[in-house]
Amino acid sequence: MTGLLKDVMHERADSLEPPDLDVAAMVHDAERRLGSRRRGVVGGLVAASVAVAAVVAVPLLRPADDVDRDVAGAVHSYDVAYAVGSTIRDGPRTVETGVRISALVQGISGYVVADRQARVYTVVDGESTQVGRLADTDLGRLVSDDDVVAWVDAADEGTLSVLDLATGERADVPVTELPGEPVSRDPSRVGGGGADIAAVDGRTVYVTDARGVMAWNVLDDGEPVLLPAPDGAEVEVLDVRDGQILQVARSFEPQETDGATTMVQVAELRTGPDLQDTRSLPGSSGTLSPDGRRAVVVDRESPRRGSPSYYTTAVGEVSGDTWTPVAPRGYDSVIGYQWLDADTFLADGLRLTAGFAREDLLSCEATTAECTVVVADGPDGRVAATGAGFR
Repeated sequence: MTGLLKDVMHERADSLEPPDLDVAAMVHDAERRLGSRRRGVVGGLVAASVAVAAVVAVPLLRPADDVDRDVAGAVHSYDVAYAVGSTIRDGPRTVETGVRISALVQGISGYVVADRQARVYTVVDGESTQVGRLADTDLGRLVSDDDVVAWVDAADEGTLSVLDLATGERADVPVTELPGEPVSRDPSRVGGGGADIAAVDGRTVYVTDARGVMAWNVLDDGEPVLLPAPDGAEVEVLDVRDGQILQVARSFEPQETDGATTMVQVAELRTGPDLQDTRSLPGSSGTLSPDGRRAVVVDRESPRRGSPSYYTTAVGEVSGDTWTPVAPRGYDSVIGYQWLDADTFLADGLRLTAGFAREDLLSCEATTAECTVVVADGPDGRVAATGAGFR
């Protein structure tokens, strides 16, 4: 049983209704398995000359149309991986880490994990080595694309840390020395200095804070790139794959109710090569395939006022208008959350009946939306390889 199902049981202990889950925690890896938070609000950024002494020298923020992103190449196919206690189960392989794992990402060359004290470790060739500590011990997370892993470290009251498992390259940039106008520190915020990692795409890291969103290949001494926001909207970056950005745009629109006009926040799931040239997608959240061609989108459904919510998943090509429901029989909610390759993704299938709750791990094909059970009623404390899962 994962933390998700435990929360369902606690919340519904006196009810036989289906669970009211928080989908954002399952479909993105910025977040705990249950309990959402916003990872970045795009506002105005002011380019400024700044020297970053820790690792690289950053002369200025480049305009978004001057970006040459180092994105993902060939798509690697992963086995289903998850952790239980200190053990990683990766397809037919079992890796003992000696670390009580609370968060996990898998790469081609190894793994990066974090424990309950937010200590970060690499696990390569069976050896666990501490390489840092997450700045936020509650909502901190690991973000990766293959062997490139990023997190906000506790060093210097918040440091952007990027590590390549294959080459051993590493860059550490204090949040206070990120380019642009300074942001006031708040230790209670994600990253200590208010910064967070929205996504990693190839060797490009997408960093968010109160100033906005930057794309930065810091490992190769690249210059950070400012991503302008659309007019009148705040944008949360959910995922980036092969240059395609999955995002939620929030704006306020007038709504007439009983002769009175109120401003209501409206959220729209979008995708595009930047934050302005976008198209709408169904759903409220989701995740992109490694080649950026497809998306798994998830939505919250409430049949009628006061009735319990459930979650639905669909899959389709981001450039098209056809979305196929992922609806294996027998589940109250299906939440797609992680891609194994360009054609296969994982989903959690949840069932809740009188006195009985069950969470199955499903492997689903994008072309058919058909799923098979990989782990039936999974082991207690299972940590998915999404970089989230912190408690």
